Amino acid sequence: MMQNISCFIVEDDPQALAYATSILKSYKSIDVIGSANTIEAAADSIKKQNPDFIVLDVFLLDGNAFEFLKLFESIDFKIIFTTSFAKFAIDAFKFSAIDYLLKPYQEKELMTAIDKVINDITKTNHQSQLNTLLHNVSNNEPSKKIVLKNTEAIHVVDIKDILYAKSDNNYTSFVLENDKSILVSKPLKSFDEKLKSHHFFRVHQSYLINLNFISSFNKRSEEVVLCNTYHIPVSQSRKKSLLNYIDELV
Repeated sequence: MMQNISCFIVEDDPQALAYATSILKSYKSIDVIGSANTIEAAADSIKKQNPDFIVLDVFLLDGNAFEFLKLFESIDFKIIFTTSFAKFAIDAFKFSAIDYLLKPYQEKELMTAIDKVINDITKTNHQSQLNTLLHNVSNNEPSKKIVLKNTEAIHVVDIKDILYAKSDNNYTSFVLENDKSILVSKPLKSFDEKLKSHHFFRVHQSYLINLNFISSFNKRSEEVVLCNTYHIPVSQSRKKSLLNYIDELV
């Protein structure tokens, strides 16, 4: 017989706590082993009780979820993040490939997150993804990191090291400064949204480039050259915007 999965809730809103608890208790395979409304009390209890996963509100009475996570040497439990603030750290969550629930969330949204946790409970912990999240919300860190996941590994990459990304149907291939290539099973469109505010530009339906690496623009072939090596086609609809950017560099 399979052992039940244990859960701890970190939440300072009594109504939200009661709501999450009622949903979790509808699962016969889950034991809710406790709750806390401060990061200090939660960290103490979780270290003692060692739950399989936690439901963690981003903002708490005595701090936030990121300060809470730094109280642990290693994270060996799964996390479902919840937050009331639509804009807070949303990019950080996207870049780290970690899901979050925006309050007020629907019952089915929490249930989907719980089902995902149950399916992933025996898999390797997501320490590298959490490290990326913590790195990206820290104001002291100048460079952003992104998690690129595929069937072989979870790659944590500095955004500044990405030369370009190429679309391959529903896959995206990332080429890094060290000539390393990482294939991810997500369409280029999803990365375009994440990276355009970090000096990336969609020069073609199939290509997203890091503008920092432009060496030249070949007018005859209508290609942009990165690092004097990589020739990337530029579509007619994007050419004017790209040339305007290059003109501003002068």
